[in-house]
Amino acid sequence: MKKYVFTFLILLTQIAFAFRVELNPSVKSELISVLQANEKLHMAFFKSDYKKAEYESKNVISAIDKISDANIKSMLKFAQTKLSQIKSNQDKKVNNKNYHIVSSALIFLLNKYDLGSGYNAYSCPMVKMKWIQNSKKINKVHNPYANEMPHCGEKDSDY
Repeated sequence: MKKYVFTFLILLTQIAFAFRVELNPSVKSELISVLQANEKLHMAFFKSDYKKAEYESKNVISAIDKISDANIKSMLKFAQTKLSQIKSNQDKKVNNKNYHIVSSALIFLLNKYDLGSGYNAYSCPMVKMKWIQNSKKINKVHNPYANEMPHCGEKDSDY
């Protein structure tokens, strides 16, 4: 019986995320700008270039500041705090943890709102972290957290 309840809950969750909320076109554009800025941050992490990651994190903060929807902006407030803590002289694990928190917030919005196709959520079971990739530009998994296994992970969504 528990197995059926668990299976039903998983199915219900998948159905809930299958119907993403439509956004006002200008807000959608603002969120896509955040994801575009995050693409550069993702690549900086993938290349372990923390000087560039620090720079790109400021661009993501700036893109978030331009969001006109107060509710969405408030959902990203904590992520902005974590972005500001990504520093070139910071420990790699701390930077990764901060980026994972940012990625989790962006994944929540990606799953909730219809931002078109291209951006998808990814995860790595080995490091237990998530990120967003532009699947139209880079189809192969680019794990930003584990240099020793750069293509370990899987695509969790298909938008």
